[in-house]
Amino acid sequence: MSRRPALRALALAAAALAAAGTLLAAEVYGKPLKGLSVVSVAEAVSNPAAYSGKTIRVAGVNAGEKGKAALKEGDAVLPIVADGFELPEDLGKARLAAEGGLRDAPGGVVFVATGVEVRR
Repeated sequence: MSRRPALRALALAAAALAAAGTLLAAEVYGKPLKGLSVVSVAEAVSNPAAYSGKTIRVAGVNAGEKGKAALKEGDAVLPIVADGFELPEDLGKARLAAEGGLRDAPGGVVFVATGVEVRR
């Protein structure tokens, strides 16, 4: 039996895994995330006092316009502001995970991120 088809299959599988790893790799901005449990955007927006002074994690698909990252869940929208770093201008519909804290702002609460992972 020839080894050539088995080697070809193994090479294709390795290439597919490498490509998948590249697609799933996160771009990290700011501080690396600690892996905190996720607080829903709706919960954070509707009950910010419960998370006052606490570091939390929020996640979801970017719903913000170009240059303005935000997460949305139902009617709840949570703008994301980077603390001491810059996020890419065009995040499109990238999946975001962010850790940081909530802050009152004119028009509602904002999320001040100490770190953000972006998956495109």
